[in-house]
Amino acid sequence: MSTKKEQKSEILKKSDKTIDSHREFLDMDTDEEDFGHQESPDADEELVPSEPEKPIFSEEDLVTLMNYVKDLTIYTQNGISWNKHSDKIIQEYFRNPSYTVLTTFYDKNELNAMLGIAIYASKGFTYFLRSSWQIYTPNNFLKTVSFGSISNNIKNNTLKFMESIYAPIMLHNEDYASFLRCDVFSNLHEFIIRLMEEIYKPISRTILYVPKEHLLTFLKSSDTDNYFLLDTNQTIIVSEEHGKKRKLVDRLEKIVWFWIRQIHRATMTSIRRQINNIQDEVDYWNAKHSDLNHLHAQFRNTEVQMIINILKNSHSPSASKLQELFVYIDIGLKEAQSNLMYLNILLHFCKNLNILEDVENSVTEALFLILFIWTESPFYSTKSNMEILCQALSSQIIEQCKKHIKLDIVLGNNPEMGIQMLKKCIFCCNIYKTIYEDIMINIISYINPDKKWDISQQEVFSKIDIFKQRCCNVIEISKVLIVFGRDTKIGLIGGPNGSEFEAYLREVESLFYESLNEIIMAHDIVFDVTRPIWFLKIEQFRYTVLQLENMVINLINDIFKSIRNIEEGIEAIYALQKFKKRENLRELLQKKWIQIWKIFSNEIEYCYINAINQSKKKTSVNINLLCSLQYLKKQHSIIINAVDWIGDCDFEKCVLQQYEHVLGVIDKRSKMFNSYSTNETQ
Repeated sequence: MSTKKEQKSEILKKSDKTIDSHREFLDMDTDEEDFGHQESPDADEELVPSEPEKPIFSEEDLVTLMNYVKDLTIYTQNGISWNKHSDKIIQEYFRNPSYTVLTTFYDKNELNAMLGIAIYASKGFTYFLRSSWQIYTPNNFLKTVSFGSISNNIKNNTLKFMESIYAPIMLHNEDYASFLRCDVFSNLHEFIIRLMEEIYKPISRTILYVPKEHLLTFLKSSDTDNYFLLDTNQTIIVSEEHGKKRKLVDRLEKIVWFWIRQIHRATMTSIRRQINNIQDEVDYWNAKHSDLNHLHAQFRNTEVQMIINILKNSHSPSASKLQELFVYIDIGLKEAQSNLMYLNILLHFCKNLNILEDVENSVTEALFLILFIWTESPFYSTKSNMEILCQALSSQIIEQCKKHIKLDIVLGNNPEMGIQMLKKCIFCCNIYKTIYEDIMINIISYINPDKKWDISQQEVFSKIDIFKQRCCNVIEISKVLIVFGRDTKIGLIGGPNGSEFEAYLREVESLFYESLNEIIMAHDIVFDVTRPIWFLKIEQFRYTVLQLENMVINLINDIFKSIRNIEEGIEAIYALQKFKKRENLRELLQKKWIQIWKIFSNEIEYCYINAINQSKKKTSVNINLLCSLQYLKKQHSIIINAVDWIGDCDFEKCVLQQYEHVLGVIDKRSKMFNSYSTNETQ
């Protein structure tokens, strides 16, 4: 950059005339010869065209002018090349004087040029100005050009230019007619004031605008005014001077009334809408103390005091009002200092606050420190401040809980662990609420019986309640993930349609993950208790899950339509076992379990009838009965083993009684047949 500055300095030295410092930024005119000025035509002469002819340059002149523009362009990086179209644009600016503005700027890793203001130049731009149809040449460009640079902070640049350069020149310029001067100056002051307000108000900074008018001249001339000693002509001159002074006082008075509004706002305690922890409250009072301290220093400024004295001498009510407000600045400073002293005690403790590891002791000590501030602080112990402090503690507890919750685990491959995290946070919030209620009901009356703790508990715990609800929402999502999440087990659904059923199940899983990804993408709002848009997200998720449940219900019904024996039924229930964690699906699977018991019941009945029929035959009876007996025992063993993990059902007892009865009948008939066969042999 130093090389760049030296190069620019050398370019500016090429001018053989001294350039007026005002013209560098303001003067848009050149000598008449540079404009190609012509004498006014006589009445009988042909009128000059409304648009002058465009200048004609040699290629060498255009290159010289183009290099001047490039050398005067301000940019922060070295070795940057110019856009290939920039040369044509710069040359067009010189060929066509109807273009009044040329800007050069850095964008997309290269330097660019455009005819007009580069509104979207994110890193600022350099501008070149001229009057309409002013012709630049290699000889007059450096002497007459108006140029400057604007950084990416447009408002700050404009304020610096207006306040530091434009205003002093305008306010000391005697070219204005007297009837215009006051309006022009008033509008200038108001514009700068509004611009300062736009810049400094959002950052809670109070800056008093001090106009650059002839204040010293005003005070000196005020001491020498003596109307009755002057003759008529001198009285007129003095009267005109008096009129100027009166208008100056009016302008100053408008500015001072704006100061009054600024000071009034600065000394008031504003509402803190976003307090995430105790540090935020300390930061607020630090900023307020800094602002008031800076305002106090501004008030002692010589120019500010000069304006106040001028208004005092003019008996303006704004001067006395301003003096009254100065007292409030001192009071505000004392309040901020006192509040910071007490708040820093609480802040020091809260920096080591460990809610998740020692919630009872941490919350109890923090609340006792808040009560200490409530009883001892001369300024901070108001209802609104105490409410803010309790809300700040609630917010800090929420922030610690949020750090404990790992959403990539909760909504990832270990939702069971995530649920434990969330339950722990809910537990901590409940303990905090219980301790708060106990202290405020049972202890506060012993601390100060004459003082009432009238803080709204709803306001203190509004964010805590919302946060707990969000935790419950995420637990709900985690439980759905356990049910509908991807299962690595493949090929468990038997039967001829098993592969089709499994493909349908994978489709259900894919639809679920599409909905889950919507939640994951909104991770920044899940626990942001200030953003109610989360309710729309969770409602949409619930609606999708309801649809998925219906799809699974249809799948289960289709699977069990083709179930013909106990083994297939138990295999199907095992493959669908995870869906038992959803209430609606659990009830359906319980019905399907009953269906399997009915299949067993039918098989028992079939074996019973078969045993009766076999008893009437004379050959192979015992073998058939033994086969039926062994088959029933095997089916019984299979279904009883499944009971251990599927659970009992209402139909089970009846079927088991049926089983025992039929087993006894078969066994009895088998023995009878053996006895009959023995006797017949003998």
